[in-house]
Amino acid sequence: MPPKDTSHFVNVDQLQPGIYIYLDLHWVDHPFGFNSFKIKSQNQIQTLKQLKLTKVRYDPDKSDAQPLPKALQDTSSNPPAESDPFSQEEKQAIQAKHARIERLKQQREIFALVEKQFIKAAGTAKKVTNNLLVRTQESIDEANQLVQQMMDIFLSDRDVAIHVMNDKIGMEETYVHALNVTVLSLIVAKDMKLSPEEIKLLGLGALFHDIGKKEIPSQVVLKIDPLTKAEREFLRMHCEYGVNIAKKVGFPPPVMEIIYQHHECHDGSGYPRGLRGDQISTLSQIVAIVNAYDNLCNHTDIANSLTPHEALSLMFAQQRAKFAPVPLNVFIHSLGVYPPGTVVKLSNEVLAIVTSVNASRPLKPIVLIYDPQIPKSEAMLIDLEMEPDINISKAMRPAQLPREVYDYLSPRKRITYYFDSPQTSSKAPFKQ
Repeated sequence: MPPKDTSHFVNVDQLQPGIYIYLDLHWVDHPFGFNSFKIKSQNQIQTLKQLKLTKVRYDPDKSDAQPLPKALQDTSSNPPAESDPFSQEEKQAIQAKHARIERLKQQREIFALVEKQFIKAAGTAKKVTNNLLVRTQESIDEANQLVQQMMDIFLSDRDVAIHVMNDKIGMEETYVHALNVTVLSLIVAKDMKLSPEEIKLLGLGALFHDIGKKEIPSQVVLKIDPLTKAEREFLRMHCEYGVNIAKKVGFPPPVMEIIYQHHECHDGSGYPRGLRGDQISTLSQIVAIVNAYDNLCNHTDIANSLTPHEALSLMFAQQRAKFAPVPLNVFIHSLGVYPPGTVVKLSNEVLAIVTSVNASRPLKPIVLIYDPQIPKSEAMLIDLEMEPDINISKAMRPAQLPREVYDYLSPRKRITYYFDSPQTSSKAPFKQ
C-alpha cells in the first residue's frame, strides 16, 4: 500500500472509472466489498460522494485512468442533499458486511476447533505408533477408531473443507506427516469413489506408511544436510522394516502393500522393487502421490520446502511420469489449483493467503485478506465463492512479499492439513 502522501490524494469530483482508490474508512462504514479497488462505474463514484468524502487516496500505478482535471469536473452528477445517504441496495451491502463479520467469528471458532481436533488426532497417531509392538491389539483398535471417525466425516458429507493449520502446533513432525498423508489420502479416495472398505484400509496404511522409520536412527531420518550414499540406502530400508512390523502385528495385505510400496513410482523409478504401473496397488499409488507432495512441502530442511502451489506444479509438470495418472489428477483437483497455505494475488490486486479449500469448488477457496487498516487478529476471511467478480490471478512465493505483508499473512513454514465438515463443524468429530 502506498504511503499516505498528499500527492496521492484526489478530489472525489475528479474520479472516473479506471482509477484505483483506497478508502480510509472502517470496512463496515461503506458498502464496497474491499477498502481498496479500481472504480468500475459512475454509480460507484456516486456512492463515494454520498459517503461525504471530499478526497480519497489513489494509486497512479494501479490505475487505468488519470483523475479528471479540475476544470473538467462534472458537478451535474452531484447527488442532492439527503438525510439518509445510502440507497436500499447499499444498506443491504452494509448489512451483509455485518453478517460476514459474524460468519468470520464463527469461522475462527471452527478453525480453533479443527486445530484442537488435529492435535488430538496427532497425539493418537503418536500413541498407537509407539505402542504398536507392545500393546498391539489396543493400538490397532485405537488406530481403527481414529480412521473410522475420520471416514465418518468424509463419507457422510459431500463438502469437506481442508484447512491449513498453524505451524506452531507443537507436535513432532513424524506424526504430523503421518496425519497429513492420511487426511489427504482419504480425500483422494473419496473423490475416486472407492468403497468404504477400501478407504478404511487406505487410512490405516497411510497412518502407518512410515512405521519402518522406527528402526532407523533419528539422526538419519531427520538429517538436514544431504545424506551420504550409505545413509540414503539405510533410509530406504524403512519400507522393508515397515512391512516386517506389519506382518508381526497382523495387518491386512492391502495395508502391508501400502507400507511396502509407498515409494514405488508409476514409471518404475521408485523403490524398493522398482515396480511400475499396475504392479503397484491402487491404494499404494494414492499414498505415494500424497507422500511425495507432503515431503516437497515439508522438506527436512525448511529452506528447501516448496509452497503448496509449487509442489503441485512440479509434480504435474516435471514429475508426472512418476505417478499414476488417475489419482494424480484427482489429487490436484481435490486440493485445488491453489492449495491451502498458498499466497495469492487476487484480480483486484489484493494479497491474501488460502486458508481452506472445498474440493467441489477448487478455484474458489477461502482466503485471508491482507489489509493493514484491519488488525491482524481481525483479518477478513473471504469465501471467493461468494465473490463472483473476484478471482485469483496468480500464486506468489512468500519471499516475494514485502515484510509487512509477510508478517500479516504469516505464510506457514510447515504445511499441516486438517478438515471440517459444514454439517458437523459445530461439534468435534472425535470422541473426547
